[in-house]
Amino acid sequence: MSYTFELNNERRDASFASGKVNGKSAIVEIFSAMTAGKDLSPYGEKADVAAKFIKELNSKAASGDPNSISELNEIRRFAMQPVLLKEIKLLGIYGNYKPIGYNESCEVEIPEFANLPGKEQALGQDVRLPVIRKKRVPIATTTISGGYAVDYRKAAIGDMSDENELQDQVRVQIRNKAAKYVVETVYNAIKNAKGVKYFFEGAGLTKTGVDGVIANVRRFGKPTVSGDYALISQFNGFAGYAGVTPTVNGISRTIMDEIHNTGLMGVYNGATLSEIPNPYDLTSLDKDGTNFDTMLPAGIGFVMPTGGQSPVFTVTRGGLTSFSGNDVTTGQLLTRYDLEVGALVAPNREYMIGMLHDTNLDSLGE
Repeated sequence: MSYTFELNNERRDASFASGKVNGKSAIVEIFSAMTAGKDLSPYGEKADVAAKFIKELNSKAASGDPNSISELNEIRRFAMQPVLLKEIKLLGIYGNYKPIGYNESCEVEIPEFANLPGKEQALGQDVRLPVIRKKRVPIATTTISGGYAVDYRKAAIGDMSDENELQDQVRVQIRNKAAKYVVETVYNAIKNAKGVKYFFEGAGLTKTGVDGVIANVRRFGKPTVSGDYALISQFNGFAGYAGVTPTVNGISRTIMDEIHNTGLMGVYNGATLSEIPNPYDLTSLDKDGTNFDTMLPAGIGFVMPTGGQSPVFTVTRGGLTSFSGNDVTTGQLLTRYDLEVGALVAPNREYMIGMLHDTNLDSLGE
């Protein structure tokens, strides 16, 4: 799977910029304020100097000056990076998230049980009891990318109206692609696990299949089932609700009110049901070509116990890196931002997360 887009004559901006700008530079803060359309008066004389410098950089960039393009991209990178990394932390919803530096080894420490199973004590012998040990496991990473084409001429006259939208676009691209990468990594790890796993996959959810996963996960703690609306809404039928017109035959008023208000039940057989927002990916179509694909696989549902130690480990390595070049397809001058992301399900602990997969809703596994 690939999450990058290609550039011709790719140049790493950090190698061509002055190197004088960092995350604490006043020009980064003023650039962010200009992007957001805020009043610059609190910055005093620094605002005029910074605004003039930014306009000059855009003017030179519009004429094709590579150093000015790289300098601007470095300023953008330092402006975007704190917000993006804060959003990426939300990947912790699937388990453990840790940012690591460029020079750190890409490993995580994973607890495992040793001396299993425990033995009955024999005369004159010690008992073999389970012991928790920790081992370091490497995580393979992939590069997640987002980018855009910049109108330098517009910014050269001080019009920064597109800048905020473009930066939001990059953050959304990287954040959503990173989430998709993590979900697909977890799916593949659990499906292909050789040991104990709680996994149901079929063309549509069945009550028997779902109940089996929930019952097994429940022994670790009260389960929560999280997934796309198209998957979670199928639980309505398991409770006896059918059709658009509400009926109350055999269905409690509480469930009827929940379905009426949200389209979903809140609880099924003691398991909390939680919808994961899943927007359209407007850059790709579904397998039938009749609608946009969703950003996350719509058929995946996670069954997670409350209070359990998640076996999912996610890391980001370093921060954003920006590159400039011409788009391979269109030849248009683009800026690309890369973030290195890794995900791992702890080996032999795949049973700590149950998984449901409706193959009718996505093309995973094909």
